Amino acid sequence: MGFPTSVADDVLVRCGRHCCLCGKYVGQKIELHHIKQVADGGEDTADNCIPLCFDCHAEVKAYNPHHPKGRKFTEKELKGHRDKCYERYSLKNNDSSALNSEKPKSIFPPPENTSLIRWGYPEQDKLCPVFPGNIVLVAGCTGTKKSTYLHHVVNQNIISGHRVVYCCMKDKPFDVSIEIISENAHVNVEYIKRGMVTEEDWEKLTSSQVASNSENLALIPYNEISESNKILDIVENSGAEIVVIDDFNGIMLDDADSVERFLYKLKNIAAQSQTVVFVIYNLSIPKQRIDMRPMLRDFPSDSYYRLFDIIQLLYKPDLFFYDEDDKERLEIIIVKGALKVPYTIKLLVPDKITGVFSLAE
Repeated sequence: MGFPTSVADDVLVRCGRHCCLCGKYVGQKIELHHIKQVADGGEDTADNCIPLCFDCHAEVKAYNPHHPKGRKFTEKELKGHRDKCYERYSLKNNDSSALNSEKPKSIFPPPENTSLIRWGYPEQDKLCPVFPGNIVLVAGCTGTKKSTYLHHVVNQNIISGHRVVYCCMKDKPFDVSIEIISENAHVNVEYIKRGMVTEEDWEKLTSSQVASNSENLALIPYNEISESNKILDIVENSGAEIVVIDDFNGIMLDDADSVERFLYKLKNIAAQSQTVVFVIYNLSIPKQRIDMRPMLRDFPSDSYYRLFDIIQLLYKPDLFFYDEDDKERLEIIIVKGALKVPYTIKLLVPDKITGVFSLAE
């Protein structure tokens, strides 16, 4: 006898089709194991059932009591693994009130703005348009002004009336708000932090367009969005047109999850909610090559190139080679998403583009 359909449906929903031993999501490649064997009096009930992948099911059944080697999976241990898995992937209370309480509340009301998301540089807006539901990767090594670059994008879109949720993965929300407003007002953020702001600077800060539209910006601290499922909830339910994840390296993926599976989920949810997601990724400094510009092979897997709609690599020459002319220059290397790829855009951070050039092969 096998487990009835009602039991099978119940336990597979509770574990989310994850193996209750190894934790992997296995989809159809899952089997239901009797914790206490039917021959020993075990029943076809949910309490006597544990969902297992093919490999773990074979492992559990492989123990030979007549020639013992290793330690057998006991009934108590199997139930412990199963209950831990259920707790992770299932709601403890399945009634409608629990479902409603688990759903995050919208941060913003339904959107009225239908204009496209902008980079804030006319040439780049033409070369690399951003469409609703796109997920955008901005990557570079430490010091390449990734956050400053995104602050400029955030400012331009807040001024245009778009609502932005900024996930503060590495900095405090207060510090991020100061950096965003100071970028828009063209005030040195270090002067603000050190209390060295002049009356003229204060006037710029208080009269900035971003400060006037501050209701369009929500800053979420790390402790509220560090887990991958919370990030997905923000993208799906916040009501924002733009979500910024600064930075991707700080997201805590579930033990049974992976970067690729998370990106599939993110891409699907962004497309359904029509939310544009900007993701900052910190690359390691390249080693043993003459040209220090970042490359696609610097990512740990090809998932990044396959799943992001737009990819831009940031490079600051002055981090590696001293040249007075390049001191404030930032290169935006568009490797995916441009009308014609690849391209390099050179701009002075964060004010203006100084030229658009075809990237040499």
